[in-house]
Formats: sequence, structure tokens, C-alpha cells
Amino acid sequence: MSIIKTHNITLYGGNDIDIILRPLSDEHLPYLYKWCADPEVLYWTEEGVADDDLSYGPDVVHQIYGWVSQNAHCFLIEADGVPIGECWLQKMNLPEVKAMYPEAWDVRRIDMCIGEKAYWNRGIGTQFIGMLVDFAFCSEHVDTLHCICGDYNVRSRRMWEKHGFTRVLAQPLPQPQKGQWQYHYRLTKEEFCERRR
Repeated sequence: MSIIKTHNITLYGGNDIDIILRPLSDEHLPYLYKWCADPEVLYWTEEGVADDDLSYGPDVVHQIYGWVSQNAHCFLIEADGVPIGECWLQKMNLPEVKAMYPEAWDVRRIDMCIGEKAYWNRGIGTQFIGMLVDFAFCSEHVDTLHCICGDYNVRSRRMWEKHGFTRVLAQPLPQPQKGQWQYHYRLTKEEFCERRR
């Protein structure tokens, strides 16, 4: 039995770099094991205290991706043919966020990780997040995207803002944490369409 529930959607894009988002599947688990075992990668993807030794083993990787993939389109990110990370478009799973919107709305979140550090700070995240945003609104007909990041993750904050997300909530984090605040960003279908005009 498969750990990761896969799908059949592949997305293509990129500017100066060829980016392909492939359906994430069990054959990609060795990459996930590698990236989830790296404390430097997890520093940017996981909330909590700054833990120089944080590392997830295969059992935790199976739990995370097995659970998330039940309600998400999970993708392997390739840049010029090299697997560099993963991302997903997930049905919103946080009750306190869902309560912010009309009950009938399709609210989703985007999560991402570039696990290959040689590809950090090259604008790749901004490019493939744009691909996911287009997929969410144009193919999935999502009503709103609601994404969350810590105040310490300046690169992530700038990326959301480049795509027209606005900060709608700042929550103080119980200390000790890596940051002081958790920021919530939102982009609605109407805002997306207005930006496309």
C-alpha cells in the first residue's frame, strides 16, 4: 500500500530555469528523507524553537506526507531536471482559519520546502509558487488562498507579497520560538483576477 496518495497533474513553468512540478509519490521518499533529516532545512519549514538538531526520520516523514496527501495536491519540484524540493496545495486544515471565511468557500493553503540548499536565494520559490497560485485559481477554482509564515522568515514573507498576498493577521507566538509573530497572508479569487487584468 502506498504511503503518499498521488495524483496525475504535472505543472510546467519557470523563467530562466525550467521548473516542473511533478506528482509526489512514494518513489520520491528518498528525497523527502534527506530533506527532512537536515536541521538547516527544517529551520525554515517547521515552527517552534530554533533546534540545531531537529531531524525527522522515515516514520515521521511517512506520517506527514501520508496524512497531508489525503487532502492535497503534493508535488516534487524539479529545476532544470534536478529534484530540489516539494510543495503542496492543501485544503485548509486549521479550524480557526476556516472560521474566518464563509462556510461554503474553498479555502486552501500552500506549503513548500526547497531542500537542496544550492538552490536557495535564486528566485525559484517565487516562480513555482506562482505556478501553484495559477493552478489553485484557474484549475481548482479556489475561493481564497491562506498561507502562514513566521516573522523571522523574511524570504517567505516577501514571496507571498510578490504574488499579491496581503497580511490579514499577526499572532504573537508563545515564547521561546524562532520568531515573535506568526503572519497570515491571504489572496482571494477576486484579488487574483484583478492582478491578472
